Amino acid sequence: MAAGKGRRPGAREVWALYGETRQPGAPGLMARIGAAPRLFGAAVRGEYPHLSRGKAALYTLLTLAYLVSPLDAVPDVIPVIGWMDDAGVLMWTVRGLVRESGRFLEWERSGGGSAAVEPRR
Repeated sequence: MAAGKGRRPGAREVWALYGETRQPGAPGLMARIGAAPRLFGAAVRGEYPHLSRGKAALYTLLTLAYLVSPLDAVPDVIPVIGWMDDAGVLMWTVRGLVRESGRFLEWERSGGGSAAVEPRR
């Protein structure tokens, strides 16, 4: 993907991610969205090795803090333009969530999630 760390995704990156969801054998967009709660649950329980509990909490808190904070890169009192930076942060978060949900579904398919279902002895 062309987007680097710390850079908000543009339409091209979002379209490329949508293209990933349309690949044969790849988890579809709705499957990825439906897997998001399981992804967070597995991350919080420490079962999913690709997303730590701290990283999941950090991304969630930072996104929520930016969206509700009155301090923005462009103040929200400026109609439309003021909301664009919030939309960009939200799009960045959703893109990351959709991508990681795809990895999570592949991890579940490979049997990674089966250890969480087995009863402990």
